[in-house]
Amino acid sequence: MTSPLRILFSGGGSVGHLAPSLAVWETLKEKHGRTRGLFVCSFRKDDRTFLKSQKIKYVPIFAARTNSILRLLMFPIFFPLGLLEAFFILIIFRPHVIFSKGGYVSVPISLIGWILRKPIVLHESDRVMGRANVMLLKFAKHLCIGTPEREVANSEVMTKRNIQISATGNPVRKKLLTGTEDGGRRVTGFSGKKPILLVMGGSQGAKALNEAVWKKIDELVYLCDVVHLTGRRKSNPKISHGRYLQQEVKYDELEHILAIADIVISRAGAGAISEFAALGKATILVPLPKLAHNHQEENAQLLKAAQAVLVLTQERLEDSLVPTVKSLAENEDKRQRLANQLHAFSDMDAAERIANILIAEAKV
Repeated sequence: MTSPLRILFSGGGSVGHLAPSLAVWETLKEKHGRTRGLFVCSFRKDDRTFLKSQKIKYVPIFAARTNSILRLLMFPIFFPLGLLEAFFILIIFRPHVIFSKGGYVSVPISLIGWILRKPIVLHESDRVMGRANVMLLKFAKHLCIGTPEREVANSEVMTKRNIQISATGNPVRKKLLTGTEDGGRRVTGFSGKKPILLVMGGSQGAKALNEAVWKKIDELVYLCDVVHLTGRRKSNPKISHGRYLQQEVKYDELEHILAIADIVISRAGAGAISEFAALGKATILVPLPKLAHNHQEENAQLLKAAQAVLVLTQERLEDSLVPTVKSLAENEDKRQRLANQLHAFSDMDAAERIANILIAEAKV
């Protein structure tokens, strides 16, 4: 009997790195009966809570970050510690292949994996590659990208030709497609007679989105019933209204909230956009400014040019929020046109394409 296919998934720091890997893992289990998976994530509570909610085996590591002065000072401690933890994880789990979703958690796993001669498959969701993936290109055997190859905005991908590049698309969990409007009414308590607005800023929340919603809540609930996922420890108990439902995070039954939503407001991370595209949602994007390589702005502008989303700037969010929501809440045809245009960007075969690449690279 052949040994089980062992896949090590690395990524974390936000659920946006973990959810696509989960979609790939679910597809792998369907395609390859004898499969074992292990997820390596950060020690952030959001990472661990999400993986626990999905009943996924995981190991957190002390991966180093350099996005603040304090973290830069701690780098000489955390980076060697992360490498040591990665070494023991790989020695004990003995993966046939590593799937690296990017982010700082992937760096020690991929570096030690390369030293131990494990094949590494990278996945980049955004038009602009993150710093971790750019650094790891030289160690990987295969790069999967979420957008068509011609659309990748930074040149590192197009010039790095010693690895194979596949435009796979961005994987989306099948569970998110199983929601129902009846389930949405049960979870939210809303009747569905008014348009339903979903505001979500990712697992870590979005302070600017939250504050704009709270300042304009009276005008928003006049137009819509509002579901607001604020992010952990970012809720505001002072804000209360019969047509306003506020929760910090929602991992279980999120599919039902998405099913009932007529309008979605979100940051412009590629993972979230792929989910809204798969579901065909009228979407308003508010790119997070001042990110490395400005990748959220790149994601948003590509879709705006295709008339698939509306894009608001964070700087003018308070002024533009209500008029933009009003333009969609009062025009069902406009909502449907946006939803259809965004749905054209969806690709439900992405997880299977990546699963096939992992199986091929594992050579078991």
